[in-house]
Amino acid sequence: MQPLQSKKAEITKSKILTAAEEEFCDKGFFGARIDEIAERAGVNKRMIYEHFGNKDGLYESVLISVYERIAEYERSLMIDDLEPVLALKHIINKYFSFLEANPSFVRMLMWENLNNARAIRGDKAKDLKNPIFNYIRTQIKRGKESGVFKKDADEHQIVVSTMNFVFSYFSNIHTLSALFDRDMNSPAEIIRRADFVSNMIIDYLKA
Repeated sequence: MQPLQSKKAEITKSKILTAAEEEFCDKGFFGARIDEIAERAGVNKRMIYEHFGNKDGLYESVLISVYERIAEYERSLMIDDLEPVLALKHIINKYFSFLEANPSFVRMLMWENLNNARAIRGDKAKDLKNPIFNYIRTQIKRGKESGVFKKDADEHQIVVSTMNFVFSYFSNIHTLSALFDRDMNSPAEIIRRADFVSNMIIDYLKA
């Protein structure tokens, strides 16, 4: 059984991470304030420094936690016995579902890109993302070997496109809604876009 003191520390750490994610999503790294995070979490700010060292350490921990969230989701998507076409369509459609349900992931990555990936240069995020990248590459290779996909299809470009086509929809969803005068965040629009993107990538890959 976990000692009571250790359990309390984990609860406090979790509350701080949740509050910090909200603060960083709202204001980015430079706009966020430790005092505000402590108030949101309902803790003394001394506890933040005790658990995370400083603001940089807290931000990096939040960023990794959102990557862990999507990595856990991705593990459920890597189904080995699906045919390559179905496997890639499954990945793309489920990515749309994840980002629809996790706007904080989108906002954290938008801030991180604005700050030139200041906190994501280590190996931890790569280790979390590499399994899904490798799974997509494997499905493309399987499609090539079976003659379903063209032999010269660029696996790296497909991985990049899969990530970008999905993420850019949600990172631009508010401006797109205003420009097209339609709710791009509606379930029907998201499903329509997911189907279009998955079909576009598969059509490019087909032999």
